[in-house]
Amino acid sequence: MRSKIPFFIMIPSFLSVITFMFYVFFRSYNRMHYFFHPITVSFFVIITILLFVLESIDNLIFIKKIQSLSEEEKVKIFEENEGNYFYRLYKFIFHDHKKMNHGVKKIDHGFDGIIELDNKLPMWWVHLFYLTIIFSAIYFFSYLLLDFSNPYKEYDIAYTKQMKEIEIFEKNTPQTTTENAFFKKDLVNSGKILFNENCATCHQSDGSGNIGPNLTDDYWINRNEKDLFKNIFSIIWNGSDNNPTMRAFGKSGEIKGNDIEKISSYVYSINRNSKKPLNSKSPQGKKIIEWSNV
Repeated sequence: MRSKIPFFIMIPSFLSVITFMFYVFFRSYNRMHYFFHPITVSFFVIITILLFVLESIDNLIFIKKIQSLSEEEKVKIFEENEGNYFYRLYKFIFHDHKKMNHGVKKIDHGFDGIIELDNKLPMWWVHLFYLTIIFSAIYFFSYLLLDFSNPYKEYDIAYTKQMKEIEIFEKNTPQTTTENAFFKKDLVNSGKILFNENCATCHQSDGSGNIGPNLTDDYWINRNEKDLFKNIFSIIWNGSDNNPTMRAFGKSGEIKGNDIEKISSYVYSINRNSKKPLNSKSPQGKKIIEWSNV
């Protein structure tokens, strides 16, 4: 007959396992808000009450079994239950294996003269090994049946969540338009990154021009606004009537207004910079005197 595990260990252990199962299930389907739902809380309350009832029944059965034992068996049970539970657990894990190894079997290899001692493994090592098996089983079935440990599903959930956050951010953060756009020096560095990602193929990373025109000189194919910066913003937003290759990034929604303002700030900065690229494309369009650096 085994020594009895106290209720303050058994009940929290069962509740921890049940809580973990609920956590795995709700997190797998991205429904963590149901974890604190009144029905879920009521379920945990009922489970806790049932566990206390079962513990009371188990106590009665334990007492009845004790009464049916012989005096020698009773003494043995009382010795096993001596001290508090944590002391008995410590003794079971770290001390009982010493008793097991008395009279240990010796294995003689014979040919090499080495004698191997067939010691039993310590209980703490065995329990740790069992724990890894239990964890791997939970992880394996969670991967097969749920989305808890599936990296592809976790990515989809994280991606969907991020896109919703971006959507909320964009709703709460008004996008820049031609009317309220203006040059901002602190946007030049981030604008350069966006320019390299979206514009460098046609204009080169330094704006010197490739299949698209040179953006660092004083010649412009399109003039839609009186102000240079707003004109740059307008071209990126509306595209070019004179060059269909330059599509309407803003109108199509391909690039947001705030990002167009960053790109425009970068283009404006390299156009106003007195230091020009060494190898630039030949001028295209008309020279705008009022926008000239000279």
